[in-house]
Amino acid sequence: MVSAQARARALIAAGTLASTQNDYDRTEAYCQESLLLFKELGDQRGIALSLFLLSVVPWMKGEKEAARARTEEALALFREMGDRERIAWSLANVGLLDMQEGKYASARAHFEEGLAIHRKSGDKRGIATLLLRLAQLLFTSQGDQDALRALLDEGLALYNELGEKEGIANTYALSGQIAFSQGDINTARAQLEESIRLYREIGQRRVLGESLAMLARVAIAQGERAEARLLYDESREIARNTNHMLLIAACLEGWASMVAEEGQPVWAAQLWGAAEALRESIKVALSPIDRADYERSVAAARIRLGEQGFTAAWREGRAMTPEQAFAAQGRGGTTPSITPAPVPSTVPVTTLPSINPAGLTAREIEVLRLVVGGLTSGEIARELKISEKTVAHHLTHIFNKTGSENRAAAVAYAIRHGLA
Repeated sequence: MVSAQARARALIAAGTLASTQNDYDRTEAYCQESLLLFKELGDQRGIALSLFLLSVVPWMKGEKEAARARTEEALALFREMGDRERIAWSLANVGLLDMQEGKYASARAHFEEGLAIHRKSGDKRGIATLLLRLAQLLFTSQGDQDALRALLDEGLALYNELGEKEGIANTYALSGQIAFSQGDINTARAQLEESIRLYREIGQRRVLGESLAMLARVAIAQGERAEARLLYDESREIARNTNHMLLIAACLEGWASMVAEEGQPVWAAQLWGAAEALRESIKVALSPIDRADYERSVAAARIRLGEQGFTAAWREGRAMTPEQAFAAQGRGGTTPSITPAPVPSTVPVTTLPSINPAGLTAREIEVLRLVVGGLTSGEIARELKISEKTVAHHLTHIFNKTGSENRAAAVAYAIRHGLA
């Protein structure tokens, strides 16, 4: 018969594995049971480990207070036991919570303490992780940019030495954001696309969604609005599936800025209102690095609509769910009527085939049908009045969703499923 101690340890191992696979329901189930067993056994180390793993669950659900309570309780127990490695990892998590809440001085103190512990023990993965966290903090809070670059370079070198793809992808993602904020759009695209490639390769969905949303902003800056819509759509889908509320708020704000530029300020105000309400519910404010562009877009829409119309649309958005705001398109009972700017056409929903197991979008089906017809990427671009880069982006999505390695396989899929 398996002892309670052995079962509790097995549950911790299972909870750890589930956490790395982003299966937070199983993480919670395993670790709640292990916590009860370790408490019955009076095993402080086991209790601390269970709490540390359990803190991830409310964090992913946007329940920051519960996440902080569990993390800080685990940290206190690790400090009592003198478990320096787990003290450092707990400090990293407390620092992230601080950073999301705008407590930048506290976040920096926690990150630096954790980094010092990892440096003393020679834990390269821990060092690289805390270097990246500090770089994220400096970027978010608009701190010392020279120090930021040095932190990133050292962290990337360690991740490359370790062959840790997720860390490398995280570094590329942050480098892309930095390049974009500095107006280096081409570098931003290259860095973000590399992060997306790596995230897809290792199956890291949450951070993939973040990079897709950031790349959407780059696409808008390059005039690729059709591509931006596709990127935001995929990012939103991932955010919904992973319950990533902060990413949903970012998508609302990004989409709002885009439609405001296209002459749809009512819809933009509704989207911003929904984003504001969502941020309030998860208690995460807009970061300083994003605030200037945000306020510039909001001010322009407010001028165009007038104070009364803008406030009414914003209020309507605050009462909407994110999905209602995305679908609103400026419709509302109290806002003035403004003719929206035209957007790229798609195949009407009623014309889509009933069998679409891969979940292709209307535009992807349209592209796939043209591929079946033998058109080249250039010919598809001219037919649909989009860029070849956007066509390539569509084809990547089609190949990924249908499990096709090339055009021939995609054509076979289309014929097999009645999509052509």
